[in-house]
Amino acid sequence: MKKIFRLLPFALLGLTFAACNDDDDNNTPIPEPEELRVLTFEDADYKGTDNGNKGFSDWSSLIDDPQYGGSLLYPSTEEWLYNWNDENNTFLASELTNNYGDYQFWGGGHAVSNYTDTDLANGDFNHQLAVYAAGGHNGSKNFCIQNGHVEEGDTYSKLPSIYFTDDTARIIDHMWVMNTTYVVNAIVNGDGQSPAFGDEDYLKAIAIGIGADGQETGRCEIMLAEGTDYLKEWTKWDLSSLGEVVKIEFNIEGTKKNDYGLTTPAYFAYDDVAVRF
Repeated sequence: MKKIFRLLPFALLGLTFAACNDDDDNNTPIPEPEELRVLTFEDADYKGTDNGNKGFSDWSSLIDDPQYGGSLLYPSTEEWLYNWNDENNTFLASELTNNYGDYQFWGGGHAVSNYTDTDLANGDFNHQLAVYAAGGHNGSKNFCIQNGHVEEGDTYSKLPSIYFTDDTARIIDHMWVMNTTYVVNAIVNGDGQSPAFGDEDYLKAIAIGIGADGQETGRCEIMLAEGTDYLKEWTKWDLSSLGEVVKIEFNIEGTKKNDYGLTTPAYFAYDDVAVRF
């Protein structure tokens, strides 16, 4: 079986820590948006024409079944790379990183989901698309699951990302994040690769802004778990300090590692991505 990448987002029940590093030494104020457009992953909000390049006319068609080993995220042939786009709305898009060269989700990427599960007995890779909640942000049906981690110094592997298909740099204002069942089980109970978290452990998500010139615009971090506490509700992650970007890459860092890198599942759920227009 292929190695499955691991990731988490984190908001503590009574504590959320987020930090952003801005490369602008002049601290230039970011203008207020004239309009906020939101990527909701809800079928009622779909404005595209051919999602996934398979003729899909909604978001739900991109939800794989089963969660692990399904034909969308783990195709039997290399005829297509799982992808989605929010055409005619935010213009955000994403696709699998294809880090293993086999067009499979275990190499990292973003997958649309509607799976929910609060039973930690189901906290394994077979339930990798389940959010640890009753639904998406504000009780919505659909959301997105990120899977992927790249170790520092790895110049070959690609980070999962969201990007603008029209190559226009814009400010991504915020998104809402939540833990997955797979991740919470690893934190609370441990799994075959990683023991349960102790008081000194942590897990955090990192957003890396990429500008129109291909250079990094800044970084934002949000803690996904600190000690034995972890994200227990959908939490807003402010990304506006990254400034105008054409792409945001995501990575996960944590204390649970072995000789091959991070051992905590590198997953988190996100929803309602707001873009300034």
